[in-house]
Amino acid sequence: MHMQMTLQLLVFFVVAIILGIVLRRLLKNTAIPYSVALLVLGMLIGSVLDYDIQTPFLHELKSAFLLASQLDANLIMFIFLPALVFESAFSLEVHLFKRMFSQIALLAIPGMVLCTVITALLSLSVLPWHWSVGTALMFGAIVSATDPVAVVSLLKEMCSRARLQTLIEGESLLNDGTAIVLFTLFMGLATQAQAEFSFMHVIGEFTRVVSIGVLIGAVVAAISLKFIGSLFNDSLIEIALTLVLPYLVFYLSEHVFHASGVVSVVTLALIYAGPGRTRFSPEVMEHLHHFWHTLSYLFNTLIFILVGLVVSTRLGLADLANWQYLAVIFAGILVIRTMVIVGFMPILARIGIGLTKEKSIVLIWGGLRGAVSLALALIVATNESLDIQLRDQVLFLTAGIVVLTIVVNGSSMRFVMAKLGLDKLPKAKQKTFAKVQHKISDEMVKVRESLKQDEHLKAVNWQAVDRNIVTVATPYKEEESIDTQVEYQRKLLESERQFYWNQFAKGLLSQDATHILIGAIEKALDGTPQIWPRPFIAKHWQIPRWANQCANMPIIGVYARGASYKQHVITFESARGLFEASTYILELAPSLSLEVEQLETALEQMTLVNQFADNTLNDFRKDSPHLVERVESYLALRILLNTERKKIQELTHEGIISEVDAEKLIEEVELKMHESKKLNQLV
Repeated sequence: MHMQMTLQLLVFFVVAIILGIVLRRLLKNTAIPYSVALLVLGMLIGSVLDYDIQTPFLHELKSAFLLASQLDANLIMFIFLPALVFESAFSLEVHLFKRMFSQIALLAIPGMVLCTVITALLSLSVLPWHWSVGTALMFGAIVSATDPVAVVSLLKEMCSRARLQTLIEGESLLNDGTAIVLFTLFMGLATQAQAEFSFMHVIGEFTRVVSIGVLIGAVVAAISLKFIGSLFNDSLIEIALTLVLPYLVFYLSEHVFHASGVVSVVTLALIYAGPGRTRFSPEVMEHLHHFWHTLSYLFNTLIFILVGLVVSTRLGLADLANWQYLAVIFAGILVIRTMVIVGFMPILARIGIGLTKEKSIVLIWGGLRGAVSLALALIVATNESLDIQLRDQVLFLTAGIVVLTIVVNGSSMRFVMAKLGLDKLPKAKQKTFAKVQHKISDEMVKVRESLKQDEHLKAVNWQAVDRNIVTVATPYKEEESIDTQVEYQRKLLESERQFYWNQFAKGLLSQDATHILIGAIEKALDGTPQIWPRPFIAKHWQIPRWANQCANMPIIGVYARGASYKQHVITFESARGLFEASTYILELAPSLSLEVEQLETALEQMTLVNQFADNTLNDFRKDSPHLVERVESYLALRILLNTERKKIQELTHEGIISEVDAEKLIEEVELKMHESKKLNQLV
């Protein structure tokens, strides 16, 4: 019997993924969100499961989908939630998240609590079922949290605005953790015969579970990053660790320490995506993101079909009055979310990166409920200490709200964003982007002209080819005057940041040097972009005072001299990286410039950065020639080893070296890279 169930679940997973692949292909170039279509598909499948099917194969399929629709709610949460939350948080731009944390926290904690309380009051005043205060608060916690799975899935399909996406996604991640904590607390009140509500107890317990959740995520991240830092280009181990550790911290938090598993997973992911990024082997990062992107797609496909199945098979037909109550509660939660966000607008507009009226409307309308809300309602539905009618009522209302928010809000989100003008880039950014497109176009024109000279391409219909190439020969035209100075400087700084990541990926920048240079760029991007000065770098180039003071002391002097040496190496490496990056940006800047004045300003500031780095390197060569020789020798070795590895890969692609032989050769090269890295770190 157990074997039969396992096979049925396997059949469900395989068929659901195949259906998702077909559906995604059919929805290509349409305005229908994939997540909405999956939910509807799941509901349609669930609605036909009641019919008697005699065909053996179809009967097996029916049994598989019926079994999936009856999966335990805890199983749904523990299989899908850790991975989906980790992927969402891991893909966040951590710098933006930190800048917007005050806004995200305001919405996810006080905002979530307010929504829960007001929803509970609405339920007590509108619903005729005589719920207790504990039950109403429990229901409020279930339906008030925006679900990260639903929201992230929707945003990634249609939103190209990183700040808006980070705000909505960050709120959904954190208020999901808040919702589960509040649900657990209020579930206890709802199941008590004579519930005693203590406001201070709720605050204390909430603080405890969140704090422990953060601590567990941070400790596991620190330990695992120490281990990952000792590896070198071992993609199997590094990717496998990122897969199992979200489940580990979720389990430790929820079952061992009775804390917030979601908060632990978010903490782990943010540390990995931020300060921990340089601990992963540069060669592995691309594979890592591809892996999580694929896993997220598979899990999202399964979870939305599952939600549709659960809703259609467990919801049933309620009487007309219940549907009316559902409509009132659905309208009510939209109004409540509007009230809370509008009420917080004076604060939200002044903290973090601010909030415009248009973005606040998207924030309100993008408050989708999804798998987490439904899973919590299913936990209620299977709790035998609650009245059976109460369980059915909570499940009916929650399932209805999940479906309505995903179908109504989700399907109309594209229209709402278009009406607000948020489906396009801001004008200044669009203008800069247009210049980049014309830069690409200019290169295509050059290639096109060379192809025309090709003896083997004499019969090409160039008119037909040109019709399929966007702006291939269109000269750049200056449009309406827009202040693009800020966007231009931001683009240059972002290009500089990517230069550092590319250097790190090639092994030409150490972890510490990359961390300093990336940190300086992120500081420069705060508020109004600022190319010069770079106080963050100057601060991190200073030798620790204690290292100078203790250099000649017994015992501790060894560590002091070691710290001083390490700081000298980091300073030289980061100064060299800064010099090369500023030289690169000085060459790039003219091609992205829209106005002469902004180009002159940028060149002047970037020249100061270049001189600052050059002066630092010259001073270093005078003061510490022995260190310069060591570091430059290491860098030369890294460049040559990278060249060797790249050549082996090229010869493999050309079929000159077999893949088996290439793997052995690359392993030898990477072993030399790892050994050279360790030798450079020795004092």
